[in-house]
Amino acid sequence: MAAGNSGGFSLMEPLSTKRSRRDRNMGKSSRVSYMTEVMNPQIWGKFPEDLFKVVLARLPIAIVIRFRTVCHQWNNLITSQSFSQYCAQVVQANPWFYLTFGDRSYKGTRQKNHYHAMYDPFMKRWYYPNTFEIPASPVSSAGGLVCFFDDSRRNLYVCNPLTQSFKKLPAGSIKRWGHIGMAVNGSGGYRVLRFKLLPWSFSDDGEYEIYDSVTKNWGHLGKLPEFMKELDFINDNPVSIDDTLYFMHHCRFGIVSCNTSTGVWTKHLIEVPSQSSYLDLTESDGRIMLAGTLRENDATYICIWEVHKVTFLLKEVDRRRSLEFHGRPSGLICLGNKGFLLCYLRTHNLHRMVTYNLTTRKWSKVRIPYGRKVHEQEYLYNYGTAFQPCLTAMP
Repeated sequence: MAAGNSGGFSLMEPLSTKRSRRDRNMGKSSRVSYMTEVMNPQIWGKFPEDLFKVVLARLPIAIVIRFRTVCHQWNNLITSQSFSQYCAQVVQANPWFYLTFGDRSYKGTRQKNHYHAMYDPFMKRWYYPNTFEIPASPVSSAGGLVCFFDDSRRNLYVCNPLTQSFKKLPAGSIKRWGHIGMAVNGSGGYRVLRFKLLPWSFSDDGEYEIYDSVTKNWGHLGKLPEFMKELDFINDNPVSIDDTLYFMHHCRFGIVSCNTSTGVWTKHLIEVPSQSSYLDLTESDGRIMLAGTLRENDATYICIWEVHKVTFLLKEVDRRRSLEFHGRPSGLICLGNKGFLLCYLRTHNLHRMVTYNLTTRKWSKVRIPYGRKVHEQEYLYNYGTAFQPCLTAMP
């Protein structure tokens, strides 16, 4: 996504977070070591500002945001238009994860007391943004932006979680929808696909439409293909690769794709292991990945497969026995892109999170958001998406 044409960009305030006592003590010891190192003003006072920008643009996003508090000069530098151009040339190695949790103890028609949480796997820290005054849930992302919908499923928002800039998309022809996906387009913008599926018992066919951020209009309004009527359940977490969106469906297990440039839909059948369940699509450097659980020889594993882009055959990449993290899960949700996954495991009364790095083949436990009661089932995972942090993405 390109930055704005004039002026700088507005960064969110240093992210709200709470640290454990152990983290605070570690921070104290590290600050003592930093205080013993004195920067020579004769050297650093003449350091070119452009080189500062080059170095800062390559640091993790959370550190860049924290540097705003050093002094006014650094704040002006980091929020400048020239610095945003340096940032646009750097792709962050790991995605962030934006999740919402809902109060399942509420007995009304809808969940209430939603709270939002973002996880930065590099810093291994949770942050709690306050972007929306109304309950809104993240469902898809592309190019550093996240698409949200409200509880009524009548309004859509596109937001950069780091800069806290967002906009409400205009109303389209479809008033209520069931599924949403977001992809980039070739003009430096994004597209949002939404569609509704109606079962055979309804007389009307399902419809879809696509919003283009360049034209700022909804287009491609049309009927869904006939094979979409056969699909009884489609996952809420699509995967975007370039301008194509991929949805997992559970009717004989397969993948449905939609090219947001042409509006062409395609169905692909895949052969999954007979004892697999809780399957979710993820992405890794343009490859389609599948994550889920696999029961084999009285043991349950968390498995990662690669989906061949042409034949759609599965190739197992890695597996890990679930007992090492959680026990036997009764549910699994996986989010991820750029080869980095966040897995949310649950049973009847326990909830755990782990990450997986496809490059290093490393599994890591993730602590539940600080001060929240997710593990007590009062707050449970609601919606989420992985997004690529980008300071210059404009909604």
